[in-house]
Amino acid sequence: MKNYKRLFHFLKGRYHLLIISLIMILIVQVLGFISPLIVKTILDDCILGIEYSWVEVEEEDKYTVSYQDHFYKQERHIDKNDNVLSSASIVLYKTGFYFANEKVEDGKKELKDNVLTVKTEDNVYNYNVKKLQANEVVKFYHPIYNILILFIILLFLKTILTIVCTYIQQMTTNRVINWLARDGRTSAMVAVERLPICEFEQEPAGKMASRITTDVDGMITLYRQLINLFSNAILSFIFAYIGMFYLDYKLALLSFIFYPLIYLWVRFFLKRLKKIAIKVNESRSLLTAKINEIINGIHILQIFNFKKQTIDEFNEINETYKNEQLKDVKLSITFGWNMLNVLKGAITTLVVAYFGWQYLNFSGIVITAGLIYAYNEYLLKLVTPINIIFTQISAFQHAHVQIERIHKIIEGDVEDDTKEEIDRYKGDVVFDNIWFSYVDNDYVLKGVSLDIKAGQMVGLVGHTGSGKSSLMNLLLRFYDIKDQHSGHIYVDGMDIQSIPKRTYREHIGIVLQEPVLFRGTIASNIRFGKENISDEEIEKILISIGGEKIIKKFELGIQQPITRAGINMSAGEKQVISLARAIVHNPSILIMDEATSHIDTETEEMIKTALNVVCKGRTVIVIAHRLSTIFNADKIFVLDHGLKVEEGTHQELVQKNGVYANIYRAQVANTQKM
Repeated sequence: MKNYKRLFHFLKGRYHLLIISLIMILIVQVLGFISPLIVKTILDDCILGIEYSWVEVEEEDKYTVSYQDHFYKQERHIDKNDNVLSSASIVLYKTGFYFANEKVEDGKKELKDNVLTVKTEDNVYNYNVKKLQANEVVKFYHPIYNILILFIILLFLKTILTIVCTYIQQMTTNRVINWLARDGRTSAMVAVERLPICEFEQEPAGKMASRITTDVDGMITLYRQLINLFSNAILSFIFAYIGMFYLDYKLALLSFIFYPLIYLWVRFFLKRLKKIAIKVNESRSLLTAKINEIINGIHILQIFNFKKQTIDEFNEINETYKNEQLKDVKLSITFGWNMLNVLKGAITTLVVAYFGWQYLNFSGIVITAGLIYAYNEYLLKLVTPINIIFTQISAFQHAHVQIERIHKIIEGDVEDDTKEEIDRYKGDVVFDNIWFSYVDNDYVLKGVSLDIKAGQMVGLVGHTGSGKSSLMNLLLRFYDIKDQHSGHIYVDGMDIQSIPKRTYREHIGIVLQEPVLFRGTIASNIRFGKENISDEEIEKILISIGGEKIIKKFELGIQQPITRAGINMSAGEKQVISLARAIVHNPSILIMDEATSHIDTETEEMIKTALNVVCKGRTVIVIAHRLSTIFNADKIFVLDHGLKVEEGTHQELVQKNGVYANIYRAQVANTQKM
């Protein structure tokens, strides 16, 4: 029921299209109910109705037929003005029509030498008959010719109207489906932007991408099923029983004995199918994630000739996906639509056997071809709900699984999206006795306290795993401190966890170790989120931080397109663009996460020059891999295994001859060897 509420949430504003679809389906079902009755009338009252009782009358009217200078009329057309002279009959035997000047009894017929023998339970009757010529047969059909044409026209109009209504229903349904897909993906992406960082670390990016691109189809499928199962199937079931009770209530009642068996059949099928559906969707997500991983790492894969093992890993996941899909197919073939075909055949056999048995065992019962046809059609309509279950329920189960998966994103725990205007920070930052762990009791920060004054440039130094990035993750609020006993972080004296995250981050910027560029241009990547910045301002910022070379390098300047992940840019160029983006946002606190670790010496000098520009009027925290970047820092904090072990200026720390001094000497030695 929860998934239906989710679906109707996305249908808001489009209920009129749903109503139109349901009305069209109702019309189609009514037409489907009428159709067997029209065909029955054409067969029994028109085509086979020629065998109805005939009589000879004195006067001619629109219902009479002239044959051998006499007027004949069917009893169903007799009125008070007719004077009946005698009875007559027309009998269909094999492929011929035969005329008798008397009433022919119903029974088993045999014809020999123009003598028709009819055997009943009690007697044997012989009638002299004459075979009618084609033109004579046409004459006897003439009284009902107009009615026959009328019903044929009605049948044709019914077909046209069905086509039109079906077209309208499919168009409205598909319009809703397209909106569902669009809105579902949009909601998922909006939620993704607000998910806590830990969600991305727990799940591969490709798997999450699969949820957004593929699992949204679950809502599409569920909407289709809502239309088919809860309208087509139910209406087909209702109208079928109306028709069956109208034609023969005994057989209609008899059909109910099969429902307990059908219930057990469907229950077994669905129980097995749900387990398979969960595994199929999970396998598909893992396959998508693996493909994404291979494509993103294609350079490493080719360089290190890791192809065989990668393909083996892919094949293992692909094989699992294939096997789960095969289980789905086998279940559908064994207990699904294949068994349904057997049921359809059994229904036709049951109808023929039932009416045949009645005809042979009960005298006076009239069984016509139209009756058998109509009843068989109505019984087959009862198969429609079962048919939908076994042909569509697989997709139905997959849809529920997919909706659950995508709504784990849409309805998951997201960060507070409240955004309010606040004054620009002065830039005072205090870490007060910070204890933090990603996994319970496995602390990466152990009682760290730092005091950073507004306008200072400070460096964070330490070996890999010392806690530098974790400290910045807390400052950026990618993670929050779990409880008040684990310390506090203050900006301008305010506990940062007392401010909504989006509001808090308004005046904080970051330049990452691996710059993130988006498809677009240099200008669009620098302007990112600040659409009111002109091209002239962007060029001015680039020039101020030493990025004039980038403008001159490309013929299109800042309008130079950037390809996926910025692969047409050098590492240094990407870092300069990333730094310019941060300056455009004019943060009061700027974090540089090892921004010079992967660039050449010339670009490093440009970054160091840029830092002199960046540091004006803001607090800058540099996580330094190359110590040369922070020689002029106002203060340097040294971390080791989650502890703050030293702090001071570069000169002070070198003189202390501690951890920092050892790191510095190691870098100097490596530089001299080069």
